[in-house]
Amino acid sequence: MNQLSDTIHKMQSGSKRAFKEIFDEFYTPLCSFAYKYLEDTAGSADVVQEVFLTLWNNRANFSNEGTLRSYLFTSVRNNCLNIIRHEKVKERNRGELAEFQLSDNTDEHEIEAMVYAEVHKAIQHLSPQAREVVIHSMNGLTNNEVADELNVSVNTVKTLKKRAYKSLREKLGGMHWVLIVLVS
Repeated sequence: MNQLSDTIHKMQSGSKRAFKEIFDEFYTPLCSFAYKYLEDTAGSADVVQEVFLTLWNNRANFSNEGTLRSYLFTSVRNNCLNIIRHEKVKERNRGELAEFQLSDNTDEHEIEAMVYAEVHKAIQHLSPQAREVVIHSMNGLTNNEVADELNVSVNTVKTLKKRAYKSLREKLGGMHWVLIVLVS
């Protein structure tokens, strides 16, 4: 049994040291191989690291030097080709997406403004204390922080919040999902 085959056998048994030996032997050649496809040093290193992660997770499937070498180089090549294909699709769609965003932005901002206006109007109809709880929650404060800010107990905050959200769901009808987005 040669040195690499012995190292592969140890790696199959879970030896991290054996895995590191394989990594050290193949990392640089695989990065060079990936660079021929991607012409990007960092991207090449990322691809190779992903392949080694998969190798470690599937280490039991590699019994000899031939299958290991074949797996490593084939996986690197396939991952590089997938990246290249993805970049081509993004490039092809980039102009179309920019055009869509320009034309759609105005409508989106109008809708967003209308929704915020409706939510604001509904919040104004809450009791002053419930309104404060909701506004503080929408600003990212936790129940404990709201309780400290308003000088009330955490249970009071929870009760006010529960009643306020119920009231807002009723007032906003189908738009109550906006509350989830605003409060999250």
